[in-house]
Amino acid sequence: MQSNDRSFEAALDERVGEMLEACTRCGKCVEACPSVQPAGIVDAKPEDVIGGIIELLRTGDAPEASRQWAASCMLSGECISACDEGVNPRFLLAMARVAIAKADNDLPARRRQGCAQRVIASLAAWARDSGAAGQHPSPAENRSDTGQRAWHSNILPLL
Repeated sequence: MQSNDRSFEAALDERVGEMLEACTRCGKCVEACPSVQPAGIVDAKPEDVIGGIIELLRTGDAPEASRQWAASCMLSGECISACDEGVNPRFLLAMARVAIAKADNDLPARRRQGCAQRVIASLAAWARDSGAAGQHPSPAENRSDTGQRAWHSNILPLL
């Protein structure tokens, strides 16, 4: 069996790169898309909208109309059949949404915030369910098997 050293992310980047090179920015995908009206970009030039998606994927920067189109995608697939170049605009929009999310949120900060919120919620639920809310256990209770089981089953998985 042959080893594949490529990561999933590298394969995605390669696929996106191939599509970016193949796209002619003709705008047919935008014209065929049923999400254009709900996105509020009816007056935007289709060529500029898809061009913005291409720029977003290349540089991380895009006009608001392109961001709106990416955010409003209903996954109809109409864009795919409209493309004469074999590009999958629906895939490009999915990758654009990923790029927007990465740019708008610092991943380590999101992880820390999410972990802290889960720990606090779990501690509050444990205190509520165990009747310990507002009570301080004695040192002997802190070392009890029940306390250790609660810690291991409720808190450690969240860290």
